[in-house]
Amino acid sequence: MKKLKIFITIMLLPALFVSCFDKEEDVLDPYGKKGAVIPIIESIGSSFYDLQDLDNSFVAFTVNLNEGEKADEIIVQGSYNGDYKRVEVYKGTEFPAAIQISADDITEKLGISKESLELGDVFNYEVLISKGGELTRSTVVLNASVACESDLTGTYNCVANGQSTDSGPGPDENPAVDFETVVTLTEGDVNGIYTISDFSGGLFTLWYDIYGLSGEYPGTLQDVCGGLSYINTEGPFGSPISGTGSVDPITGVITINGTADSWGDTWNLVLTPQ
Repeated sequence: MKKLKIFITIMLLPALFVSCFDKEEDVLDPYGKKGAVIPIIESIGSSFYDLQDLDNSFVAFTVNLNEGEKADEIIVQGSYNGDYKRVEVYKGTEFPAAIQISADDITEKLGISKESLELGDVFNYEVLISKGGELTRSTVVLNASVACESDLTGTYNCVANGQSTDSGPGPDENPAVDFETVVTLTEGDVNGIYTISDFSGGLFTLWYDIYGLSGEYPGTLQDVCGGLSYINTEGPFGSPISGTGSVDPITGVITINGTADSWGDTWNLVLTPQ
């Protein structure tokens, strides 16, 4: 399964945090102390909590030390949506330390309901190292979002049905019935945002070749937990394109209903993965 590109962020803070952790103001001392052990967060294996499968969701990463360094203990603290009301979620003495924190673990320790989690919620994880009774906080914060993984990139057989409001297309083309073509979905830099190679499944070219249209007219689809919508898409004659759809989680079949907002052309696309 393809991992998310954007659902985890690593925040680099301006300095090492060192403290005996007696008081919060000591922990947040930005100047640190000489000889402090700085934990390294690496090998991030799972980076978000899947809103569609919270029972089986976890984040996983490895904590290590720089070569030659030693420490007594590792502690991982978690908080929620940036409130930094920290709770301890892991403690161990072995390095490197493979950390896995399930949605059940973090919500129970924070005293929040797993069922209350919403898309966009964020769990904040910080690592502390204990050496000689002194705690060193990592300069890195792992922000693991509650999100849904999207993996729709591919080639699809498309069956399109639709109605043009223009008087030009002939009766053999309008309404369009079971018009078949092939479209591709290509993900960009942001997970869940896709370019569809032809937003109407070829219907605009079918209807409006009489006005010089030819080829494909791409659009943009956004997938949020299996719910699709056109975004930032404009038709070849300047009309904004809107519409929504869904993804069958079992078959991967995509269904989209679209509209040319300026004059009311409508269509339905059924995309079946090849």
